[in-house]
Amino acid sequence: MKMEQDRHTQQPNANESVNIAEIVRQVLARLNSTAETRYSTQTATSTSQNQTTSAALTEKIITSRTIQELSKKTSQIFVSPTAIITPSARDDARSRNIEIQRAVQLPEGQQPDQQKIEIIDHAQPERAQAVKQQLAFRGITHGTGRIVLTETPAKEVHFQCARNNEVAVMIGSFNDIQRFSDEITPTVWVLDMQRLTFSAVVNAVAQISKTRRVDR
Repeated sequence: MKMEQDRHTQQPNANESVNIAEIVRQVLARLNSTAETRYSTQTATSTSQNQTTSAALTEKIITSRTIQELSKKTSQIFVSPTAIITPSARDDARSRNIEIQRAVQLPEGQQPDQQKIEIIDHAQPERAQAVKQQLAFRGITHGTGRIVLTETPAKEVHFQCARNNEVAVMIGSFNDIQRFSDEITPTVWVLDMQRLTFSAVVNAVAQISKTRRVDR
């Protein structure tokens, strides 16, 4: 009789242990899920924050309002050699960590030949202009190449090949330039702006400008 009572007494304790273990498992699962969500959100935020752009300004006078009207993702601006930058504009640029670069005014006849070095950016035309100014800043005034800057390179390559009958290649790293120029003779170079930084783009365009141009 006593053994029967002990068995009934132990049964609830066993069930209670199972319930506690299940509760602990569910709590840990929720904590892990919350941590993963928080990490995913932080990663997405960090990635978004790291995507910065450059802008080329043609204004003769750069004011505080000029800086304030720039995109929040702007990290670098290019201005003409004779542009006047007000003190408040410099303060605003400094507070937003925006680097100000002056383009070099090259003598007439020494500007990059736009019939040879053609840079296209449908989404952000100012980005293409900024690359051109950086080429001038480096003294790169001669060369060849038709370059498209885009965040959707595969789509652009398909468009150039299917619609424009061009020989287009997608460039995601500096090494791709030599590799593809050895394999084929591209007429259009599509630069993947999701993988290349602004400095890498300028370096890539400088290298592309040295390749042999093929007109079709």
